[in-house]
Amino acid sequence: MIFEEIEKRIDALFKDRVRLIAENASGGFSSAWMFWGNRNDFYLGSKTLLGSFKVSLHENGRGYIAYQKQYFLKKREEGISIPAKTVFEWELPKPAALGAVHAASLLLPSDYFTGAGPSESARKKTLVFGVEPGCAAEFGIFLSHENMQTLEPKFAKMGHPIVMVTLENKLNVSIVARSRTFNPTVLPTAEMFAKSKSIQLQKEPTHEQKNLNAMIWNAPKDGEALQVIDVGGLEIRK
Repeated sequence: MIFEEIEKRIDALFKDRVRLIAENASGGFSSAWMFWGNRNDFYLGSKTLLGSFKVSLHENGRGYIAYQKQYFLKKREEGISIPAKTVFEWELPKPAALGAVHAASLLLPSDYFTGAGPSESARKKTLVFGVEPGCAAEFGIFLSHENMQTLEPKFAKMGHPIVMVTLENKLNVSIVARSRTFNPTVLPTAEMFAKSKSIQLQKEPTHEQKNLNAMIWNAPKDGEALQVIDVGGLEIRK
């Protein structure tokens, strides 16, 4: 599908939000992710977590991984102590007049797809990407002042430009997709999970749960790109 056709489809179906999901060769699906601009800021988040958690790239030049404000306040009203609304923040790379800077990437590794996929009606409003075994769908988020007409050939050398969102301050945010080999050793081990700190976000006892998804991210230095990995198939055991 050429860029012009993708652009028309997104404009017609998605309007304010871009919805993406990936499928592996066995028919398993990743979580659905959504991307959207609001005034001078840009956001992305897993559809299942959007009521509580998201990534945001702000006009002030900083990126944030944070709880949604309403969710954060609600949990505090319930007596659940969350140290801060923002879990992580960093300084975004600054785009020049020409070219683009890499602000963030979402990785969906195919060997960890355990979802059933979108409904027939939801699928009509979602871009579905096939991913080979041992690989991950990567959706790169790039910031620029250059327009898509001249940027598209540059993006095409690394992947497939999907869409460009122009914010009210004229900053362009582009999503570029590609498939890349995924090294599972970058994921935390069971021992690392066992030693990590956690916050109980529900007062009710957590029973055993299966087929959960985890959102894992790196800790970029100022000016570097955030990397988020979404993996499925996790379990909570009592």
